[in-house]
Amino acid sequence: MPRHHRLRYNHIATNAKTSFRRAGRMHHLGIGTEHHGKRVLAIADNATVTVIHLDTGEVIATNTIDPDRSYWHNTQKAPGRWPEAF
Repeated sequence: MPRHHRLRYNHIATNAKTSFRRAGRMHHLGIGTEHHGKRVLAIADNATVTVIHLDTGEVIATNTIDPDRSYWHNTQKAPGRWPEAF
């Protein structure tokens, strides 16, 4: 399978998420409340979306692509309120 890369500049909303369109479908990436308002660069390949804080270069989230789900949680963080869902 050929590798596919995509870049998207965005910011983290007050609900600690950002959006990402893939294959004509909108997805929401969980990032973390401590990052709301930050400017970010999302880099996607075939399997993951990596979110980088533009001002510091810090990787603040890694989200695994699951085309069947509309929400992708941050795999760098432990599950929050519903750990049994992951």
